[in-house]
Amino acid sequence: MDSKFDVSLMVKVAQMYYMDGLKQEEIARELQISRSLISMILTEAKEVGIVQINVRNPQLNNEELSKAFEEKFNLRKCIIVPTAVQDLNTLRKLIAQRAGDVFNQEVQEQSNVGISWGRTCYEFITQYVAESVHKDVSVVPLIGGSNQIAHYFQVNEMIRLFAEKIGGTPYFIYAPSLNATVEEKMIFQRSAYMQPIQEKWANMDIIVAAVGSLPDFNSHERETYIGESEVYSVLEKSEAIGDICARYFDRDGNFIENEYFDRIIGISIEELRKARTTIGISTGPEKVNAILGALKTRIFNIFITDEQTAKSVLKADSQK
Repeated sequence: MDSKFDVSLMVKVAQMYYMDGLKQEEIARELQISRSLISMILTEAKEVGIVQINVRNPQLNNEELSKAFEEKFNLRKCIIVPTAVQDLNTLRKLIAQRAGDVFNQEVQEQSNVGISWGRTCYEFITQYVAESVHKDVSVVPLIGGSNQIAHYFQVNEMIRLFAEKIGGTPYFIYAPSLNATVEEKMIFQRSAYMQPIQEKWANMDIIVAAVGSLPDFNSHERETYIGESEVYSVLEKSEAIGDICARYFDRDGNFIENEYFDRIIGISIEELRKARTTIGISTGPEKVNAILGALKTRIFNIFITDEQTAKSVLKADSQK
């Protein structure tokens, strides 16, 4: 390597600047050399190949991984966002933005659009920018209400926001996601305000849904959005690993029907399968096993995630 600076010095300066995040002035002070010399060392480090700058555009797609997902999970389309970002909030934003692009390609006039709840779906709504106005678009929630106060579980407000953005008609739901008894559920379902929503569920054109996972009761994050801990205790015994619209499934993609299944007010599994386009969006290391199970349900025909999550899903599948 032909260079006017010592290789070990170039490596040290490059690590301090690019990896440790120090300013050139701080590096110069610590190494007791001039700032201008630090700048020259960094330039030389790039020229000789010690430092290689790689800008990963999240608007692109990892075609190789996407193709693998499409073939393995029978997807019509898959987008794997190429990014090294690890911050979960930033990842959700990147995934949500791409989901908005896909949605704009899929939506048509006179469409019934269904939106689920959760952080990623809420991010999809907040990040969404409509490319054009479509006539007669109906926007409906896919699940009843939750007793969680978090904004990303307030389904009616989410529906209102999205309908406003797309210029559609919102349909609100006034029923809990989990009812105390089947009889209570039937009372809600027979009510006049549930009839239009149920008619829309039976004829969905586009669905946007995230993949949920069971709460970790050993951590400080224990959102129990369809009930208290006993509900999840039963789900764990049934080997549930995740959910789509509160419809729980196991690692192999088999939906689990138990005493709570019939008490849920939400779109049915059959109606999810009937939809013309079902866009799945999910990201993060804690969702890997749930995503794998969700993809095996064959509910989604379009799926969007990030590069690292996608690799982890394929790895988890190979270790079965």
